[in-house]
Amino acid sequence: MNKKRFLSVLLMVVLTGCSSGGASTTSATPSPTVYDYGYAKYTVSPYSNTMAVLSYNTPEGIARFNSSQYKAPFYNLSTHYSPQSNILSCGIASGVIMLNTIYATLGKQPPLSKTGSFYNLEDGYIDGNFTWTEENFFNDKVNGYLDKEVIYGRKKVDGKYVVGVTLDQLTEALNLQGLTAEAKHVDTSSDADIAAFRVLLKQIMTNPTQYMIVNYNLNVMSELNGGHFSPIGAYDEASDSVLIIETWNAFAPWEWLKVYDLYKSMNTKDGNNYRGYILVNANKAS
Repeated sequence: MNKKRFLSVLLMVVLTGCSSGGASTTSATPSPTVYDYGYAKYTVSPYSNTMAVLSYNTPEGIARFNSSQYKAPFYNLSTHYSPQSNILSCGIASGVIMLNTIYATLGKQPPLSKTGSFYNLEDGYIDGNFTWTEENFFNDKVNGYLDKEVIYGRKKVDGKYVVGVTLDQLTEALNLQGLTAEAKHVDTSSDADIAAFRVLLKQIMTNPTQYMIVNYNLNVMSELNGGHFSPIGAYDEASDSVLIIETWNAFAPWEWLKVYDLYKSMNTKDGNNYRGYILVNANKAS
């Protein structure tokens, strides 16, 4: 997510937030949305119509999924799907989905969640709800590395608001949670790079030992301009598109996005570094 001043935080919904619009290629463009902040009013068209985006929850989108041969991650990710609770928390929500998915898949017991547990102090009894949420994601280890108040735009750093997380920050947070995650910055986007990415997608989408979270610019599918995180659930070779397990489902459905477009949108700057994707090893949860 780009570093923004306070006014940018207020305009995060329309300019740089962890939200996106996905439209069926066969449906009409939705009406523009008006955001009225009292002192200013902004009208934003949800979709640019410059990219091929197909909603998952359409007959065409479902048919594409059914015909895909590369969708192994979808079944585990969708089972443990959890939408983002804050417009700035797409990265955290992606991490929560990944943690719950991998721990459950491996049959490992996550750390005790104090916010999700029942305590009978008199009898020394604790009954835990062993699932991650955006609240308990910020445990002692992560709190020493990330400040939730900064991420959610409630606290300044050196007099400025620095909202959201970067690709490297989310990767490190996942490693601190016991996973094995590796950040891949997309600093070039040649035809050869994109072809290699297609090969990687096929490997991951048929391999139960790895998952992928992508960090891209929302302007690939809408008129919004800013960073976003979401996991990838499937790849369809016939349409050369990937299924984005959209974390901001209050604003947009899950969507199919062309690989070429996704890769180009990862080849964009977030501060001094390029966006990209995170590879998560599903064989480890410590």
